[in-house]
Amino acid sequence: MIARHPWGGLSEPTGLAPGDMAVLGIPFDGGACWRAGAAQAPRRLREISTTSPAISEDGYVIDPEAFRLYDAGDVEPEPAEPRTEFFARVELTARSLLQASGFLFSIGGDHSVTIPLVQAFAGMGGPFGLVLLDAHPDLFNTYDGSELSNACPMRRALDAGLRPEHLVILGTRSYNPEELALMHAKRICFLPARDLDRQGVDAAVALARERLAGIGRVYLSIDIDVADPACAPGTGTPVAGGLSSRQLLDLTRGLLEKLPVTAMDLVEVAPPLDPTDATVFLALQLAFETFAVLAQRPRPG
Repeated sequence: MIARHPWGGLSEPTGLAPGDMAVLGIPFDGGACWRAGAAQAPRRLREISTTSPAISEDGYVIDPEAFRLYDAGDVEPEPAEPRTEFFARVELTARSLLQASGFLFSIGGDHSVTIPLVQAFAGMGGPFGLVLLDAHPDLFNTYDGSELSNACPMRRALDAGLRPEHLVILGTRSYNPEELALMHAKRICFLPARDLDRQGVDAAVALARERLAGIGRVYLSIDIDVADPACAPGTGTPVAGGLSSRQLLDLTRGLLEKLPVTAMDLVEVAPPLDPTDATVFLALQLAFETFAVLAQRPRPG
């Protein structure tokens, strides 16, 4: 096996320069409302990312000289550290990377880590949009007495300044009455997985473009449980009837190609819950397709 730097050989021990892409790991699953294990995802993804070159599925070879990827390592929780303090450190690190790079790709962890990441994104100033790919809307105000659960990140995004009309949720199929009431009251746009399957990926991308027209920056959050458990069993709260791996890859690429996404996260990949590693390899392919799209964007300046 050829020895490579992480991320298909793209990540070399160089400093961060403007326009580069930064990768940040948040190995935390203390916000999981059911099964844990997602804290192991950043380490495992880096491990398997050394086994393949950085080439997209359509054969685009990512040139490390033209597309520089900076791996910023992990923000790890300290023993007995309050979650609020840990999230404050995540937000501070994310904000620094957003200021210094052209794109921030964050790896959870459970979906609660999106809370400080979106707070950092919101803190950059100006209106923004958010597209969520998830089996669940994640709009609880509190879950099991916590406002920082992995069931709450979209509610906290609204608290951080996201306008309800600028939130687009794709692939849902599991809801709570509290979430549905909020979605209808605020007219939040959501496309269930069944409708996405019937209408097609292109229609879902077009819907997101229509809803976010005129928005200059977009955050993309991918919970791996948006995929069907047949494709991604290694996740804390799997729900039957999800997207195929083909649909998820095409949807991710379509959103990155058609929207001004400048930050994203990939969460809820739980390696211990999938001994086949199929979930981790799907996550890695999502990362490689993301890199390929970004590598073909015009560089600033």
